[in-house]
Amino acid sequence: MMRPLAIIALLIAGPALGQTGNFVSPRVELLEFGIFCPDEPSGQVEAPDTERGFIDLIDGDPPVDFRTDVVPGELGLGFGMRFRLAGDEGLRMGRVIITHPPFGSPPIARESYAITLDGSATSMTQFDFDDPYEVQPGTWSMAVEIDGEIVLRQDFTVVPKEMSPISKKMCDGPDLLS
Repeated sequence: MMRPLAIIALLIAGPALGQTGNFVSPRVELLEFGIFCPDEPSGQVEAPDTERGFIDLIDGDPPVDFRTDVVPGELGLGFGMRFRLAGDEGLRMGRVIITHPPFGSPPIARESYAITLDGSATSMTQFDFDDPYEVQPGTWSMAVEIDGEIVLRQDFTVVPKEMSPISKKMCDGPDLLS
């Protein structure tokens, strides 16, 4: 179910380029991409090729809340994509590759981590703005690699939060009147 005010934001933000992605191989199907409202992580897993050294795990299969490739740089919001393998590929090992404007110490512009893809289930990848230094305007790219081949890539443009009609407040819905 879509969170409150999401429909209004979709009308304001516009379509997400037909959900076609920048590059989609016949080996995968892009289901949707855009902004995710905050979710509490259910755990963490080591990811040594990331700036933080780990990634957060999210339970379930949360849908994209706002379908767009323009992302407000606001703490708590995440962005990414949901996809699945086409056909009956069974279990496959893959790699998520995220490129972005440099941040961290030392500054890095490329992160990656392993992902297990199940041909009978939906997969997702998302990046959440957890810390202020991560909020870097510019082009961010998310890609999925299988057997050394990029099978899916989606670019996002992160903008200052003041330049976007979408905000974290929209995830909470309207204030209740008393």
